Amino acid sequence: MASLILASNRLPIRILTDGSFERTTGGLASAIEGSGLDGKYTWVGWGGSCSEIGRSKSELKSSLRELGVEPVLLSEENISGYYDGYSNSTLWPLLHYMQDRARFKPEWIECYRSVNAQFADTIAEIASPNAHVWIHDYHLMLLPQLLREIRPDIKIGFFLHTPFPSSEIFRALPERDELLKGLLGCDLIGFHTYNYLRHFISSLIRILGVEADMDGLWQKKRHIQLGVYPIGHNSDGFQTAAKSENFVKMHSEHAKHLGAGKLILSVERLDYTKGLPQKLTAIRQFLHEHPEQRGLVHFVLVAVPSRRGVEEYDSLTAQVQCEVGAINGDYGDVGHSPVQFLHRSFQVDELAALYSLADICMVTPIVDGMNLVAKEFIDCKRASHRARPGVLILSEFAGAANEMSHALLVNPHDTAGVVKAINEALQMDEVDMWKRVHAMQNRLKLNDAGAWAKRYLSDLQKNTSCNHKGTIHAELEPLRNELQQHIDQGKKVALFLDYDGTLREFTTHPEYATPDASLKKLLGDLATHPNIDLTIVSGRTKEFLQKHLGDLPLHFVAEHGYYWKMQSMPEWELLNPHVDTSWKELILPQLEATMTLTPGSEIEIKHSSVVWHYRQADPEFGSWRAKGLLSELTSTTASLPVSVHHGQKIIEVASQLVNKGVAIERMLSQWQPDIALAAGDDVTDESMFAAQIPSCTSFHTVKIGGGDTRANQRSSIRALRNLLESLA
Repeated sequence: MASLILASNRLPIRILTDGSFERTTGGLASAIEGSGLDGKYTWVGWGGSCSEIGRSKSELKSSLRELGVEPVLLSEENISGYYDGYSNSTLWPLLHYMQDRARFKPEWIECYRSVNAQFADTIAEIASPNAHVWIHDYHLMLLPQLLREIRPDIKIGFFLHTPFPSSEIFRALPERDELLKGLLGCDLIGFHTYNYLRHFISSLIRILGVEADMDGLWQKKRHIQLGVYPIGHNSDGFQTAAKSENFVKMHSEHAKHLGAGKLILSVERLDYTKGLPQKLTAIRQFLHEHPEQRGLVHFVLVAVPSRRGVEEYDSLTAQVQCEVGAINGDYGDVGHSPVQFLHRSFQVDELAALYSLADICMVTPIVDGMNLVAKEFIDCKRASHRARPGVLILSEFAGAANEMSHALLVNPHDTAGVVKAINEALQMDEVDMWKRVHAMQNRLKLNDAGAWAKRYLSDLQKNTSCNHKGTIHAELEPLRNELQQHIDQGKKVALFLDYDGTLREFTTHPEYATPDASLKKLLGDLATHPNIDLTIVSGRTKEFLQKHLGDLPLHFVAEHGYYWKMQSMPEWELLNPHVDTSWKELILPQLEATMTLTPGSEIEIKHSSVVWHYRQADPEFGSWRAKGLLSELTSTTASLPVSVHHGQKIIEVASQLVNKGVAIERMLSQWQPDIALAAGDDVTDESMFAAQIPSCTSFHTVKIGGGDTRANQRSSIRALRNLLESLA
């Protein structure tokens, strides 16, 4: 059984046709190799096509397990639909903002679902109790929720290695809801940059209607943590490679060949997101504008082959090769071609030698999740590696640009700007070059692959939201036991329950949030219990509460404490008859102006307050308007006897003399119960949680959902309903 499991589309090994294995290279494999985990994990993934291997599946799995990997063996049909189809022809271009390249076929998503389910079954089988599972990348976006359903005891993390696009792009995906819900099965979701995290949160609210803060969100009983974890490169791997004999040999050979020439290096996988055609356009323009440099510069383009046999990639390869030949034909000379196109993989030691010697490294993708080449280049610029000084030219659309501000940042679509950067780099003073390198080098060392993995896994370890008992009710079990014990002993129990967001989920239209039959029965059973006093403490009007709950023997507090009605009262009464509401005439025009400017919003006028609702407005626009209105009202109401609350999709202005805390304090002083429970979800419920309680009463408070709170426990609507049902 495995206590730490890494899951990715590809294993760090490839199954060869003769049944043997070879280690593979790649960004994730390289990062994990440098993470310092030292093999204390099991890696689950696909090892490549094995249809022609003359070994049984059981033999294959047994051999691979000795290497610390657990293979997921896929059929050719699933490989085609899941990998070539949905992952790389639908998700890959869409996540990289290339919506026009994305293709959608219904059969692909079926294969994607099937493979994600296969991964879930494999992990569920090998994971030890309370194991940690770290899932990687867009190939497995459904896996977290599928795994959660099978194994609720484990902690699940997900890291996206690509960009996460704006919600306008992501919404084009037919299965957008399903993928987002799949990710919400996690305990921790990580991204390379703050922008990717921001776009993910925007998609949650626009597509699922789920609100999240930058650090996380509450879903049912679980807190899902969100975070930014920029991946680092395998620094130790490159430092070790730079000490090898082959590095010394390669370094000497390349240095001799270059002589006084300038090496301008480019290293990338051959993919349309990497911007090779745009790079070649800039190179052509540079050679045209600077004839004096044609015999001195060596543009070396290392393009690692990618997805051979796929028409789109084969076409890109042919296009690049054709343009390289054309540039050399136009600007080359006898014995010198200014551009060399090397269409193959390189070992780490030879790459380190090229990085060490390069005068410029051009990393100019159209869009890239991070890009480790930029970091590897800077890391290899060390005197111990006999490195030349060098300059990094970096696309502002690479995730690495957020960390590497001392690079020359360029827009890869701006040919003139890239040409200018190449010339600036060639003319730069060596002192300035080293100054820039060292400024980036120190930070990269502290944030290499090892630091990245340890920081992420540490945060996953700290997340305590996972309910290891597997039941949503378990988190309130101690409170339920204490309440039940008091009831069994014949002692008095007081319950103060908010309505919207506590007993009943929110709806787009507040008037639709009426109690269903099961809720009314539950409240009726509690209210008729001889040892329980039940009060609904709500922001709703007395008319709403009377209409929908007035036939039950309940106590009521309406409009956050403006009205109340004990069972013994024939009519509703003012809790405080001295409350002044004349301020509403001053506030109302301000709210009306905001309503006019915010389609989908509306105003509710209560006896004691005025409420601006924006639940039906565009979620992000409504939230932006709310922040502006809150700021304005804070200034406007500074000299008025009112308080301003920003609640669940509302801003409410109410009298300072009206709050739920005052109401329950009066009731508790009359009843003197042995134990009391107050539960609510909103900022207006915080006054209940801070109420002054008689010394004879044991007081418990429960916050429903996320956000800061004074409550001493946090839960969900479902968990609270379960607790109340057990008491009834």
